[in-house]
This record gives sequence, C-alpha cells and structure tokens, in this order.
Amino acid sequence: MQALFAKIVAFFMSILAFFGLVKPDAGTEKFEGTYNVSVTEQKIEFSLNANATTGYQWSYSIDGDAVKMTEEHYETYEHAAGMVGVGGVQYFVFEAVKPGKATVTFQYARSWKDGNAQIIVFELTVAEDMSVTYKELV
Repeated sequence: MQALFAKIVAFFMSILAFFGLVKPDAGTEKFEGTYNVSVTEQKIEFSLNANATTGYQWSYSIDGDAVKMTEEHYETYEHAAGMVGVGGVQYFVFEAVKPGKATVTFQYARSWKDGNAQIIVFELTVAEDMSVTYKELV
C-alpha cells in the first residue's frame, strides 16, 4: 500500500514539476518570487509569498542583535470554498532593539528535506533614533 502511495505522490510531483509549480531538488538558490517589505517607525515587516499546501514554509535566522522577531503568521489568499492548493503570504515582523546592524536570512524549504531551499538575505540597520532601514544582499 505504501509503495502505491509513493508512486502516486511521485507521479503528481512530476506533473507539478513539469508545469513549473514545484522545483526538483537543486540545492540552495536565490528566491526569485515576490515579496514586500514595509517599514513603520521601529518595525519592519516582510511579506513573503508561500504555499503551505506544498510543504514548503519560510524560516528565518538573525545574525546580530539590533532587531528581534516579534510576530510571524501565514494567511491564505482568498479563494472559493472547497478550493485546494491555494497559496498565501507568510509574514514576519521585526522590531528595533538597539542601534546597529543585523542580517536576516529567510529560507523557503521543506523542513524534513535537504536541498531545494530558496533564500533571501537582508541587512537591517537600526539608527540612533531606532528607525529601521534595509537592503537586500545578493
């Protein structure tokens, strides 16, 4: 029974890969999807497109102590009742803690599987007045 299930999953994954909806394992690469960044006073919010139905989700790491993560949640796009496979947006809010710099790295991957991760890296700068600015690192 498990072998049949594995074959069915592999078949559907190959269909999704064919249409470009799921990428085959290829190691870490730069995220080429869409995202938004919103800065308000001492906070910065990252809105990253995602699709929790695929098993992929965003995780983050912070190098530096100028900011701390204060909120994270996922919202599904509006959709018709009964519709499956609908994507959404994963939100991360960081707040200034002290003047300085921090590097925030986001990784979009399946937690149980190595490879095929996509990353975005931002350098956040907190000024003396606790305002936050950012730049994407290549």
